[in-house]
Amino acid sequence: MKTSLAAAAAAGFLLALAFPPFNLDFLAWIAFVPLLCVLEQDGTPGRAPFYGAAFGIAFFMLDMNWIYSTLVTHGHFGAVPAVLTFLALIFMLAAFPAGFASAVAVCGRRGFSVFLTAPFIWTGIEYIRAVIFSGFPWDLAGYSQAGRLHVVQIADITGIYGISFLLLLVNGAAADLIQSVAQKKRPRLLMLGIAVLIAVSAIMYGQVRILEFSPASPSGESCPIGVLQGNIPQEMKWEARTRELTFSTYERLGAAAVREGARLLIWPETSVPVLFGTRDPDTQQPGRISEILGVPMLVGAPYCETVDGNDYYYNSALLMDGVNLTGRYDKIHLVPFGEYMPLSWLLPLGPGIAAREADYSPGHFMTVLSVPGCVPFSVLICYEAIFPDLARAALANGAQLLVNITNDGWFGDTGAPYQHLAMAKLRSVENRVWLLRSANTGISAAFDPAGNMVTSIPLQKEGYFVVTVPRAGRAGSFYCSFGDIFAWLCVAACGCMGLWCFITRDRQRIGYIAGH
Repeated sequence: MKTSLAAAAAAGFLLALAFPPFNLDFLAWIAFVPLLCVLEQDGTPGRAPFYGAAFGIAFFMLDMNWIYSTLVTHGHFGAVPAVLTFLALIFMLAAFPAGFASAVAVCGRRGFSVFLTAPFIWTGIEYIRAVIFSGFPWDLAGYSQAGRLHVVQIADITGIYGISFLLLLVNGAAADLIQSVAQKKRPRLLMLGIAVLIAVSAIMYGQVRILEFSPASPSGESCPIGVLQGNIPQEMKWEARTRELTFSTYERLGAAAVREGARLLIWPETSVPVLFGTRDPDTQQPGRISEILGVPMLVGAPYCETVDGNDYYYNSALLMDGVNLTGRYDKIHLVPFGEYMPLSWLLPLGPGIAAREADYSPGHFMTVLSVPGCVPFSVLICYEAIFPDLARAALANGAQLLVNITNDGWFGDTGAPYQHLAMAKLRSVENRVWLLRSANTGISAAFDPAGNMVTSIPLQKEGYFVVTVPRAGRAGSFYCSFGDIFAWLCVAACGCMGLWCFITRDRQRIGYIAGH
């Protein structure tokens, strides 16, 4: 069993290496093979969960090691509490691969091949992880292929889950082939052929879609938009003495962008280190800068609203046109422990790490913002970029452009900013829409509807860019219109396999009793 546990853990490490910062994305096509082979050889219901857990612990510990440094640096956790919190999260997340392994093992005992079960079960469990308990869809398997544009184009039909399914299909076929050779059985070449055919078809589809959305010089009406990255360190941005540096930096970058023709400027999440809705005189600074530069600006800032004598705090995106506040979006999907403390009524531990005065309150709907001469757009604030439903809701409300403002300064020089960027990129492919990303310390970028990175600003660098977004651009896709149908089909397939396993178990039990 020790050897099998080691093989399962090695599989988890291989999958982690497919993600940033390692970027060995080809490993995702074979990473699951050791785990699947172990489940075929020794996948008893009693042992399978441990193999899946070993896989999950290895994957999440390497892939999400940045959580520990964030807790220590910005959460001010001591070393021991940070380690315990990190491990608690890892063990909770490892429960999902453990469930996957258990399900594959049970189905295997009823005669199902891993080639048939693994893609459906893994995809179904990923979907559950993405939605249960507010959801945590960080680095689903399919995101490992974000740099392979030919592979990810199927996301406009299946969402990110179709890419995960494709990876598991190939892994399952490879594991089945290896097991057949090891057991000196005739290889089931049909399964391998089906996997190759589906993979090739997906890549050919990707090629066609990339050509359809090939980069070209904007024709007709278009809107030049300036994206700013001030690179204000997280540990400095809320100090009173840094305010002037913040405003002067963004005014200087904005002026440079306006000289290049920008008609709208985008600042990152909470880039304005002032609580709006209060009497703080510095809340007037963004309006003053907008008036001086002569263009509207979208700025990220905390916002306080008093209702019936109670103060409510929001993580907001504010649209300023001179001194006038013309639009506001309040973040809907908040980060647990970061922007609010779950179960605070039971454990009064104070506000989340990122909340300053008190826990943030969630917004209620995806606002569509507009400025003259530009396409209507909606904002995804930070963590919201990894939730496909929010992007779909924005387009359903009439947005034709997605703007992701974020503050990845929490993560420092780790893999997290690169992982976050890759996940945001998939929203442009899924919905066939332009996505502009403004990050406090990076990585800021612009993606076209095929997921091409048109331009970017590196991590921990000050800078700006101006990108021209076509006003007559098409937005929307099958996935945008119909959502996670593919994921639901995978969940339904899992239910059917589970029902079959339950029925055949009863039949075996009845046969056993009758024989005695």
